[in-house]
Amino acid sequence: MAQRSDRDANWALRERFAQVHDQYNKLRSGMGEMQAKLHAYRATEKSRDGLIKVQVDARGRLVKVDLEPAALRSYSATGLAEEITRVAAQASEAAGAGVTAIMAEVMPADSGAMSFLRTNDMNDLLKRHDDIMDYRPETRDER
Repeated sequence: MAQRSDRDANWALRERFAQVHDQYNKLRSGMGEMQAKLHAYRATEKSRDGLIKVQVDARGRLVKVDLEPAALRSYSATGLAEEITRVAAQASEAAGAGVTAIMAEVMPADSGAMSFLRTNDMNDLLKRHDDIMDYRPETRDER
């Protein structure tokens, strides 16, 4: 009976290994394409009045600002700067959502990397390992 039990346990381990191996292969095979998509990705947002258009890359870095000539007449210098900043922040938020969607094509939804993209909390990167090791990170009072 013990020998049968060992075989069942070995079979279950082999099945689990095969699942993990398949997930890893899917992840690795999609990396090159994902990298190319991230490199080419751009998020574009416009001001409410359509006079300002801002484009950012996948990291949320400013790539391009387009101003309609009317923007120079419609805004003060300070107002124009504030509106460009606001629209750039919107574009960065859109880029975060776009990057998450691109990564979701190859990354498991419950992975630490995907959680980190949603929350921007570094603890999410190691949550699975923390759970396995029964480690609870210290919480820091952010002020």
